[in-house]
Amino acid sequence: MEVFPVFTGEYLFDSCSPVQMLLTQETVTSVRHQHDFLELAYVVQGTGLHLAGEDKMQVRQGDMLVIPPGVSHVFHPQDLSGTEPLLIFNCMLRPELGRILSELPVPFPEEEMLPLLKLLEVKQWFGYREKNKEILFLLRRLQGMLSLDPLTDRQQIYPPLLELAKLILPAAAVPFAEPPGPQYDPLHDVILYMISNYNERITLNEMSRQIAVSSRQFQRLFKNKTGRSYIQMLQEIRMKYSCILLIFTELGIQSVALKVGIYDMKYFYRLFREYSGTTPACYRNRLNNHFVSAKEMISSAAYCTC
Repeated sequence: MEVFPVFTGEYLFDSCSPVQMLLTQETVTSVRHQHDFLELAYVVQGTGLHLAGEDKMQVRQGDMLVIPPGVSHVFHPQDLSGTEPLLIFNCMLRPELGRILSELPVPFPEEEMLPLLKLLEVKQWFGYREKNKEILFLLRRLQGMLSLDPLTDRQQIYPPLLELAKLILPAAAVPFAEPPGPQYDPLHDVILYMISNYNERITLNEMSRQIAVSSRQFQRLFKNKTGRSYIQMLQEIRMKYSCILLIFTELGIQSVALKVGIYDMKYFYRLFREYSGTTPACYRNRLNNHFVSAKEMISSAAYCTC
């Protein structure tokens, strides 16, 4: 079973709130990952694919995906050239949120808290498709509460969160699976395979066979549709995983290189410097103020572009 990097709440939550929000722009080389918290991922703009575990589905503006801890997933924009962005609003909830709610000076009624408590316990991903921007309205309210001065009563963040949980929890019992449409480009499968098997030896010939074309035709198609060569994209994917491992693990630099499938350290250092503009050690040292740095890096347009 493939194990993907874990985004940890230690690096993404501040000490003031068990709720955090990020706006991310997904790219065709976004990192497949897991978290140790519950994520509510809302599609703000664009269309694309969402891969969760073994499930692949079409997503579009207004969809919310609920991703429990330990479930690997990645969003993939429909547009392979990068000109039509796929923007995701990430609402992240700490596992201990339920305990925090119960310990509030003025706790909410149990029946109001129950949907959120159940939401925090879900084990399988599920999706909700909004009808009239009701999810966006609640997320904006929540974001407004989170942007208040830290000394403000933080209990104000919970009413929109409780409303959100009540709204989406029933969807956990309803299948959410829109298969890719007739215009689906098989290159998506190639790139998703590269993202999911980034640490293996993935040859151009193997990938061209996946879509039943010659190697020469594959290279031409790949370049025309993505603006990059096959090897350039594979290198970018591996460098993004390297950045994530440097942020969220304590692996040594050589271990990081091996983890992403690169066994020549000189080659790894050269690729990393070309991608990030700095060395792996300097990149990691920038995380001394880890909360701010990690959030900025994860919310950047290319996840970890340095």
